[in-house]
Amino acid sequence: MNRNFVVPGLAAALFLSSPALAQRAAPVLDDNVAQIPQTAPGSPWSFIGFSITTPLDQQWFVANSTPRGGTMGRNLSAAPPNTAVLVIVSELLDKPIDSDTELLAVAQDRHARIGERWVVTRHDETIVRHAGTRCARHTLAAREPEDKSPRKDAAKANATRPYLHVSGLSCIHPTEPRLLVEVGLSERSPQNAMTATIARDAQQATESLAFQRYSEQALQKAAELARVGEVRDAEALLKPYIDADAAWARYFLAQILQRAHPAPPNAGPRLKALLEPAADRGLADAQWMLGTLLLRGTDGVPKDPPLAEALLRRAAERGNPGAAFQLGIALLSANDGLSPNRREAVVWISRAAARGQKEAQELLQSARDAPETRPPPKPAGK
Repeated sequence: MNRNFVVPGLAAALFLSSPALAQRAAPVLDDNVAQIPQTAPGSPWSFIGFSITTPLDQQWFVANSTPRGGTMGRNLSAAPPNTAVLVIVSELLDKPIDSDTELLAVAQDRHARIGERWVVTRHDETIVRHAGTRCARHTLAAREPEDKSPRKDAAKANATRPYLHVSGLSCIHPTEPRLLVEVGLSERSPQNAMTATIARDAQQATESLAFQRYSEQALQKAAELARVGEVRDAEALLKPYIDADAAWARYFLAQILQRAHPAPPNAGPRLKALLEPAADRGLADAQWMLGTLLLRGTDGVPKDPPLAEALLRRAAERGNPGAAFQLGIALLSANDGLSPNRREAVVWISRAAARGQKEAQELLQSARDAPETRPPPKPAGK
């Protein structure tokens, strides 16, 4: 089932819904369409094989999201600029890391790259154990290089050079030794110390890092089996991970069952049972898929528009472009039982487009290209 769809005629409706489309005005929501505010701070955010708990401060917004990582940001002040970035990322390495020495070398090399842009004054890497696995804890301090040009205001620029403070963890996944998972928080600041609230959020984010049983080989092999129609074998391969309540495995099997031909018996309730725990654990793709299922309903799963909207919002607020587009379309058309809100719909469709969602980009372009419709002029003298 294609979860991305465009209802005919909605491009014109989208244009008419916002006389100043380029401004992307919307009540309550952030004016910057690329920044998605949190409405559920402190909630879980899951990825393939691991998860974190998001910061409690509502000033953090989601800037980027993929199934394997994401980015959050926070603006503390505009002048002088003081911003913070929380990065959650994973990378499949060419070979497993089997020792503390190897991990330390990899972590030091990765973080030393900051010295290509900043003058590093402190860089500490320490091997620790976290959540049952091998990790390197890093702290780093740096400052923007001195301006040595002969320009008139060089002295003033040097006096206001920003500082950079970084804190985080680099961990080897406990069941997939090729997977490097990193959670790090950096602050660009006018002060030579990390802001206390940012330091608190950095500690909370890194300490919340948790792992789910995972194997890249199992994921890839299950995908290969599903492509040739061996759904039962793919399900058997994923079963140990589902039994361990790995959110990614639940979502992955739900995708396989949804695309299977012929559809397996009792498919709707099976999909729902697989997706609900994964959605609760904060896996945005599972929230999107479950929200779509409940928005439209199927055999054995009745429509539930309020819960569907809540799930799509949770996924969209985690930066999932498909969920953002689907939510925007549902709010725009009001054909799925959601209360219409065209101004908010423009925001969510714009956010989906900003994250590369093709249908959203095409819909916005159609709206911009459409001629503006105005009421006919009143007859003279009336």
